[in-house]
Amino acid sequence: MTPNTERQAPLSAGRPGWFPLTAITAAATFALALTACGGGGSESGGTGLTASSDTVTYTGTVDGLGSIVVNGVRFSTSEATTTDSDDPTKPYSHAFARGTTVTVTGTVDDSGNGTATSIVVHGGVRGQVTAVDTANSTFTINGQVILVDSATVWDGTTTTGFGYSSLVAGTSYVEAYGVLDATTGKLTATRVVEKDQSTVEEEGYAFRGAVANLNTTAKTFDLTLRTGVVAHVTYTDDTVLPTGSTLANATGVRIKVSAEDATSLANATSGTVNVTALKTIVKRERAPEGNKAALVGAITTISSDRNTWTIGDATVDVSQSPTLDGVNLSTVTVGTFVKVQGSFTNGVLVAKSISSKQRDDQQRHLAGVKLYGVVSGSTAASGDTLASFVVQGVTVTLASGSSLSLPADGSYVEVKAQQDSATGLLMAVEIEQHNATARAFEVTGTTACATGTAADFTGTSGFTLTGPRGGVATVLASTATVEFGRNVNTSSVLTTPTCVVEVKGTLTATNTITATKVEVKARGNARTVSLR
Repeated sequence: MTPNTERQAPLSAGRPGWFPLTAITAAATFALALTACGGGGSESGGTGLTASSDTVTYTGTVDGLGSIVVNGVRFSTSEATTTDSDDPTKPYSHAFARGTTVTVTGTVDDSGNGTATSIVVHGGVRGQVTAVDTANSTFTINGQVILVDSATVWDGTTTTGFGYSSLVAGTSYVEAYGVLDATTGKLTATRVVEKDQSTVEEEGYAFRGAVANLNTTAKTFDLTLRTGVVAHVTYTDDTVLPTGSTLANATGVRIKVSAEDATSLANATSGTVNVTALKTIVKRERAPEGNKAALVGAITTISSDRNTWTIGDATVDVSQSPTLDGVNLSTVTVGTFVKVQGSFTNGVLVAKSISSKQRDDQQRHLAGVKLYGVVSGSTAASGDTLASFVVQGVTVTLASGSSLSLPADGSYVEVKAQQDSATGLLMAVEIEQHNATARAFEVTGTTACATGTAADFTGTSGFTLTGPRGGVATVLASTATVEFGRNVNTSSVLTTPTCVVEVKGTLTATNTITATKVEVKARGNARTVSLR
């Protein structure tokens, strides 16, 4: 088993879409972080769910960047509200990344291009690596078992070439995103992000599961952590998020606990461990009525007549002769990972197509990773080193003898690539180059915002936007629409007033951005407001 590595060495800290300053000018470096959202040949992934202005809700993994690709559909994110994985009352203010698990609601047009109206980021299992089992390609976080495979994306923040072999029990700290098998408690990792202890302690230790044995009077429920170990969780109503959420048996949840409780879970060999939930974040699988939907997860229950399933907190009707790929409705069992596509009627997801997750992963591999953006780090082949370039923080390699041309730094490209299972390298299959100045882009960064008003951004001289990896650019926004997101405090008197903003605009020949929209995501002191 060879894990798929993001090959983060050129990124230094490995955060997708952002780059450290090198010999390139700061403005040019920032331009490389832009996310394309206009044009391009997006595919619907063969879902059969796209129609003009069709409203859809897709729960799955980010399979491509520029803006984001989920279940084969490329969604523009500039008009979307976002929800943070650790605090549903706040917007998500970080760069989206491959392998992150999300729920996207929006519209899809006839050509398969999507526009997201809301994006909920589902956090992962976070904490200390407590064991590594190379024979079974697993490791544990806080005692919860994490399975890795060739599709797992590895994101090193301090370690060059971070991957499965980098994990050290008792030393490594990570967050693993992925698909949960609620029956066994095992998480199949789609993305593993390296962390340090102080960051984990600040963000909180977290694990995932499905509610069982709920007692709303005693305010307790159980979660299967791993085979033979159950977490008995005590909660309070005010710590159940999002506000207004209702717990029920089989509901998928993410629990944040203290370091002491995380240690108790990790040390348990069998039986029940009592823990207190600092937060219980409900994972909402259901979409609004009538929405087309795609849902990936493990089957948690099957009715006696085999016509109804539950996946997370979603009820699934499989009785309407759905198209099947790798699934037999008469023999499928609880715990099987599937992808279901259909639409919601009376709160029930009526399945139109069902595929096994294994088959879906195979098809996604054949379809390839899709990346849309501006090139950086273009490096010609030298000796045994293959030619490569970076798009959206992801390194793409050209095979030896490839007929594809190596794109130049600063050029806008649309790339399809496939993972090499032996080396973990992402190999380019198609590269289309376009005129970057003719494309609309989205970019997120931080900037000074002394007054907390639109005047911070609309001056004729523009403002300086700084990415989390140090790249900077001038943004001209005198004619742009300026919006302030939810929970943005515009009135506080701050020592170093700083805003997190998302800019939509076009890149000019002088490496400045002419903005059509500026959305303020957060405002605070420079020390407390950042993009990680």
